[in-house]
Amino acid sequence: MRLIYAFKNLIKHYPKIMPTYLLSVIVLFIGSHVAPILGTILLLPVSVGVSFVMVKASTDIRKQIRFPIFLGFKAPHYGKNLGYLLLRQILFFSPIVIGTFISGYVFGLFQEFNIDMSAAMFNLLLFSLPAAAISLMFAMVPYLLADSRFNQLKHNPLKVSAIIMRGYYLKLIFIRLFFVPWMVIQSSGLMVLLFSYYRRIFGGDALPSFITPTLFLMPLAYLLFLPWYHMRHAQLYADLRHKVINYR
Repeated sequence: MRLIYAFKNLIKHYPKIMPTYLLSVIVLFIGSHVAPILGTILLLPVSVGVSFVMVKASTDIRKQIRFPIFLGFKAPHYGKNLGYLLLRQILFFSPIVIGTFISGYVFGLFQEFNIDMSAAMFNLLLFSLPAAAISLMFAMVPYLLADSRFNQLKHNPLKVSAIIMRGYYLKLIFIRLFFVPWMVIQSSGLMVLLFSYYRRIFGGDALPSFITPTLFLMPLAYLLFLPWYHMRHAQLYADLRHKVINYR
């Protein structure tokens, strides 16, 4: 029922939410292509603006911001916003990167080992578990940074997110399971890179046949399902927002 309510809320506020959301997608796309690593890192605070418009649509917040996309870049918080969001990404991707390199190594990257591919995939799955746990713990970080109630000069949003999420991990897991197909579509670009990495190990030219169709579904993902996904997260934060009063 909460998923349906989130969908209705998204449609109700669609004209107010989507300009900021789509602009963030465009900005990140351009930044990641102009400067693939540095550009993506420096633009991480765009998520703060997106989180603000989502939470505003889900709560009684009346604060007006002319250009929410710039909220995370405003002084004096930009440096801290960037630092917290970057650390969040590093903590999330570290187990996956470690698992990827270990799998590649034992599978024959250096021509020293040659084991069954299922073992390599099991290893990647094993390393994805801590990444998933980290993602659940720090899911509320951009929403905290967007909330005027939260004082990031005194409190660490990574720690606060982990605290306020206690008891809600299972609910968030169910939310994310519903959106898994669309998250996979969003990750198609990353999957292309990963398969390119494995092609270097195993040889071969063609990408798996299931990747190409996902690229055609990206417009639907970005225009409906991914905003719906973020709206449901924003509503979960709205349910937890009463806890933020302790971190002013």
